[in-house]
Amino acid sequence: MKINLILLASGNSNRFKSNKLLTTVNNKPMYMNVVEKILKLNFNKIILVTQYEEIKVALFEKTIQVVMNKNSELGISHSIKLGIQRDMEADAYMFMVCDQPFISLMSIEILIDRFIKSHKGMACVEHKGNLGNPTIFSKKYKNELFSLKGDIGGKAVMKKHLDDLEKVSIINEVEMMDIDTKEELENASYIYNKAHSKK
Repeated sequence: MKINLILLASGNSNRFKSNKLLTTVNNKPMYMNVVEKILKLNFNKIILVTQYEEIKVALFEKTIQVVMNKNSELGISHSIKLGIQRDMEADAYMFMVCDQPFISLMSIEILIDRFIKSHKGMACVEHKGNLGNPTIFSKKYKNELFSLKGDIGGKAVMKKHLDDLEKVSIINEVEMMDIDTKEELENASYIYNKAHSKK
């Protein structure tokens, strides 16, 4: 199955007060925490959608196709469309956000495996009933993803077809945390470090 991974890295970081994607987490820029994990997996294509030249330059030698988003004010729906448009021939499209630095490689692998084995049209991670990222959509949902507007993401499509959704439970909530403020980053880092210091 040809799965294209689309990394979303176009947010304006308004609540963070600076570019959160370039903020250091685990001794590297936040987005690299996600990038380094996904490069260990075999995707048909890896496409990263961003408005930031610094990210494009940093990924120059990696096997990632960077799509520049000149209209980030159009919201996440625009980034989703740009990512799919880069290659319309995939069997499925997996979406990840780059402000979710504590997601584990294992959770990503389990999600892909469960999506393929379930024969359902969509899959996502969840914690205590809350649906989160990453998400995967079969190509049959392409048109619905293209009809999204503004800052509405793929969750809107999932909620219309819950019977066609494979949900993968994540035990450690910190993996699903996307970071919008410096306080959230401090809190998530604390939880993550506490959990890993026990190992």
